[in-house]
Parts: sequence; structure tokens; C-alpha cells
Amino acid sequence: MKAIKKNAQSLFPFSFVYKGSKEPQNELPTHMHDFHEIIYVHKGTGTFFINNTLYNMNKGDVFLIPNDTIHHAVPNQDDLVTSSVIFFSPALIQTIPIDENFSYLFIVEKIKKHKYYKLSLSETKQVTLEQFLNDIDKELSEKQTGSIHAAILITHQILLFLSRLSIEQIDQTFREENYNRFWMNEIFAYIDKNLQGKISLSLLAEKAHVSPAHFSRVFKEMTGIGVTVYLNKKRTYKAKELLWNTDYPVSHIAELSGFDSTPHFYRTFKKFIGTTPSGYRQKQKSI
Repeated sequence: MKAIKKNAQSLFPFSFVYKGSKEPQNELPTHMHDFHEIIYVHKGTGTFFINNTLYNMNKGDVFLIPNDTIHHAVPNQDDLVTSSVIFFSPALIQTIPIDENFSYLFIVEKIKKHKYYKLSLSETKQVTLEQFLNDIDKELSEKQTGSIHAAILITHQILLFLSRLSIEQIDQTFREENYNRFWMNEIFAYIDKNLQGKISLSLLAEKAHVSPAHFSRVFKEMTGIGVTVYLNKKRTYKAKELLWNTDYPVSHIAELSGFDSTPHFYRTFKKFIGTTPSGYRQKQKSI
């Protein structure tokens, strides 16, 4: 399956979906993109895979997904999720340091630090956020002068609202959440720590104490892709970071990322990112 990598240009720097619903088969497979994403669950249930962790999805949940974070939603067929989604480029968000203790991207940075992407809202807080979302929908539907600017201003209000909630909730949730409620989470952690090594379906199934067939089925249900594609994506994303942050030769980066050969690295990287490793590095240096 071909990897999907959205970019800000594909959705403009701001896009909004109000109370949308998808069948499980219409959800994107595991993917990432260059913009941030705020998802609010109006109703329905499911599972959300975000950066190696599985989360339950329920009414009143908010998922904030920073750019370049792999994720995949799995709604329950018998209780489809209805959600509103804000896609926005970080460049749209006010960053002038009026108050050195706050920025509108505070919540994004906090989530990146803790690697915990979910907030659960009380009924009162749900009403507040739903009103913000309704206001965005009204602005974009009526298309008055400055409607997109108004929608972006409301997004700032939402980021402030979530930042205040995060101070109350994320630190405590981070300490108390039972990360092992899904046995697959331990597998994701193992993969992350051992990307350079030889990882196979049979090895992962053995570590999970299940049969390869059962492991393969559950893994694909959770991530939307097979084990081999997932490993190639993870290794490609690691290589992307190394190309950006180091001056290592491409062949060394291929080795550090766990690819069995440089030609395999080149083929896989171009398939997922759309350019060669050298081309990607050159493009980033020119920005």
C-alpha cells in the first residue's frame, strides 16, 4: 500500500470539516502531514492509533495531532464516529511573545513533550468547544468578508481553551493512564527501540505471545497497514529526521535507520516522501 503524506498546500494552510463521519474502510491508513490537526468527537466510538499508542475514542474526546506525527483512526462499524476536524499550518498561529509564559502553540509543544495526544472534556467543556466549532462552521458557510480570518481567530481561542485544560489534565493523565491496556502498545515501543535490528512478523508475534496470523490481523486493524509497510514508514521517518538534523552520509543514515541496503533505502524513501534522500536534504537546506 502506498504511503500517504499530506502537506499544507493540499488543504491550503487552513481547512475545516464539521461533523463529518466515515466508514472504517474510508479512513486513511497510517499517515502523517506537515500541518497540525485538532479532532473533536461529537459521538460514536473507536480506536485512535497515534505515534505508537492506541487510544479509545468516545464522545467529548479531543485529539491534537502535531505535524509529522503518524496516526490512523479506526471507528467502530456499529457506532460510527462523528467528528469535527481543524487542519492548520503552524505559520498561521500568533507567536509574538506578549507573555513569555504562554504562546498559542503551548498545547502543541506540551503534547509533543509528553507524547500524549488526548484530552477528555467534561459536559460543560464540551458545550464550550462545540460552540467554537459551530462558530467556525458559520463563518465559513456564510462567507462574509474575512471569514477565513475569523475562523483562524476562533482556532486561536480553541488553542487557548485547550492549553488551559492541559494544565489541569495532561500532567495528571500522563502519570495515571494505563498504557498497557492494549498489548500492542508494547510492540510499538519495541519497534521504536529496535528499528536498526532485524524485525520480522514472526519475531513480533512471538513477543506478543500470539500466532503470526492473529498478530498480522490485529496489527492491520489497528494501523491500517501491514507490518512490513509500517516498518518501512517508521524507518523512513527516522531517516528524514537524520537527514534534517545531521550531516551523516546517506549510506550511514540508511544503516542507522535500519534499512538492509542503501538501494532499498533510496527506493523506499522516494516512495514515501516523493524525492530521494539527497534531494530531500538539499531542499531542506535551501529553505
